[in-house]
Amino acid sequence: MVGAKTCIICGKEFSPNKYRPNQKVCSNLECQYQRQLMNMKVWRKDNPNYFRYREAQDTSWRDACRERARKWRDEHRDYLNLYREEHKEDHKKYMREYMRLYRKKNKNHEHEETKRADINE
Repeated sequence: MVGAKTCIICGKEFSPNKYRPNQKVCSNLECQYQRQLMNMKVWRKDNPNYFRYREAQDTSWRDACRERARKWRDEHRDYLNLYREEHKEDHKKYMREYMRLYRKKNKNHEHEETKRADINE
């Protein structure tokens, strides 16, 4: 191969894209996936505070977000009503499953509290 390079992930030779002559990874899907993972790892290392949300430090920011959402809901009441009407069955299914899991969680929680009370007595 003319201008062939070796993939830094799989070690096989490949021809780099003519528009990306500095390409270091072949076009194999697994190699591209590993390249993306490596890039994300480097990015997260370089930007450690990016995913630390501002609301943890600033309650005014959280209040502003709530106010903005409330204002949008007030201005788009018709849209919300139409959406709810069209998705009524989906919502019922969701709420049934949610409540089933909620009751199961609370039942387990109550059972653990009862066991603790028995132990303490």
